[in-house]
Formats: sequence, structure tokens, C-alpha cells
Amino acid sequence: MFVFTSVFKNELHDYLMLRQKTMTSESHYRTQSVLAGFDRYLSEVGLIEKSIDEKTVNGWISRISEVNSRKTVSDKVSFIRKYFEYLRNCGYAVFVPRCPKYSDEYVPYIFSDAEISGIFKVADNLSETVGHTGTRWHRYTFPMLLRLLYGCGLRLGEALSLCVRDVNFDNGTLFLRHTKNNKQRLVPMHQDLTEILKKYSTALAITGKPEAFLFPTNNPEKPLPQATARGIFGKAMTAAKIHVPVSGRRRPCLHCFRHLFAIKSFAQAERSGRVPDDSVPFLSVYLGHYDMDGTEKYLKFSSDMFPRHTEMFETFAAGVFSEVSDEN
Repeated sequence: MFVFTSVFKNELHDYLMLRQKTMTSESHYRTQSVLAGFDRYLSEVGLIEKSIDEKTVNGWISRISEVNSRKTVSDKVSFIRKYFEYLRNCGYAVFVPRCPKYSDEYVPYIFSDAEISGIFKVADNLSETVGHTGTRWHRYTFPMLLRLLYGCGLRLGEALSLCVRDVNFDNGTLFLRHTKNNKQRLVPMHQDLTEILKKYSTALAITGKPEAFLFPTNNPEKPLPQATARGIFGKAMTAAKIHVPVSGRRRPCLHCFRHLFAIKSFAQAERSGRVPDDSVPFLSVYLGHYDMDGTEKYLKFSSDMFPRHTEMFETFAAGVFSEVSDEN
């Protein structure tokens, strides 16, 4: 629980109470964390007037830039901008900064079909392959979680926040209530995946319990934590004997399943005769991106696995998207 002490402590509390209704629990915690840091800064500089000028804001940005990456700084400024807009609407004089630009150098790891097969084999035999995993639920929830990430391209937080009420087994759709950029969206599933999810829900005895989390822990009121899912995935990678030299890049992670879904969907659309002008906009909506610039990051990468499709997308993107810098 964060305690606010600055002159804006009441406004911070009211803002967080308001935003809590439209955020996932993890996004809400991250917002609290950033705002708590900004609140401490305001107290340290001795702000007593309920207004925030450019000098004060730039001082905070300079301070966080000393200990954070450029992307993290941009992310934190993005959180603050939303709060400042709230303050403006409340009638306070506040300087709203632009998000610092940074070059997005992240290149996702694209799993091969053999690696995916190995990961699923390990996941389906979790207790035997990676040993004790902390709770008896993991050997059921983790294999299903992987299939949902792989088959629907969900963000990890989106999948873990799903409840039974969010699944329509009749038409095979998922209702994502609180996602990035405060969006809601319906995500269609393949018929086979829908059937697997239906059997999974029956096996866990959560069918007919609308408020039950789709991926529960021993405590039915809490979903599987993201950190736990990432930890199990790391063990599964080791058990599947998948070792990738880091070489200054991020290690393969569960978010890479979303990238793999994007490029495979793009490739499947091309094989079905759809041109990029038709497939990319639909893929962007399916993934829940704010605009197609977000989708570009999922399809523009260095890989020799899909050379023809990568070249096709780069040709399409040349006349659509802006260059390397990114602004949240």
C-alpha cells in the first residue's frame, strides 16, 4: 500500500480510485508505483502550491533518467501524463510533458516449430519434467495458458485476468475487459482451442462459476501471478533444452508467443490469398493495438524463418509506417 504525502496526496488517491475500475490489477499497481515516486519527488522539492510547472516536471524526468532506461523513462512519463490530464480536468494548472522518444531496438525471439513442440511436451508433463512447481494447479493451468497465448496472441496479463464469465463456449470467443490502452475486445478462438478450453474448465470444476478465474491458484480469489507463470516457463525452457545466447537481447519469454502468433497469422493470411492491405488492419484490431504502428513491431524483425513474408511486410510497411523512433 502506497502512502502519499505531497500537496497533491488527495488528488492522487482520488485518481487511483477512479482508474482502478478500468485497469488490470498489475497496471493499477504499476500506476501507483510511478505516482508514488512522483509524490515523493514533489515532497522532496517542497512543492506547496497546487500547480505543477515545466521546471518541476523536467526536474523529475532528469532524476528518473539517471537510474532508468530510456524506454522505462518514456513509460513512466506516459503514466504521469494521464494523471496530469486528470488534474487539468479538475482545474489545476499543470504542465503536461511530451513522452521522450527512444529507438525501439527490441527484436523478439521467434520459436521454431520444433521448439514449440518441445515446450508443449514439457508443459504437458510438468510435474515430471520440471519437478515441484509450488501448487497442484500449475500442471493443469500452465499447459492451457500456453495454448491460449499461442492460439490467440494474448498478452500474459490479459490471459491471467480472464474469468469463466469472459468465455463464450457457444461461439468460441473471449471477452477481454481491461487491456492495454483501456480497451475492451472480443477475441475469436479456433474451434479446436475452444473444445480444449471447455474440457479444461470441466476438469477444474469451474464451469458454471462465472466469477472463477480461468487460471486459478490454491486461493480461488486470486489468479496465477505473472511472475509465477514466467518462472515456470523458464524451467520449461530449460527442460526442453532450449538455450539462446542473450548477446545483448532479451531472453525468450512468454510475450514471444504473441509475436509468433502475429507473424504466423500474417503468413497464413498470405497463403489464403489476402494481400497485406487487407490482413494487417484486421490483425491490428485482433491484437488490440491502438494503431497499426503497434502491429508493425510484431511483424518487423530479423529472422530467417519467414524470409518471404518478412520481405512482403517490409514492402507494405515502407509506405504506411513512420521510421524507427517510438512515442508512447
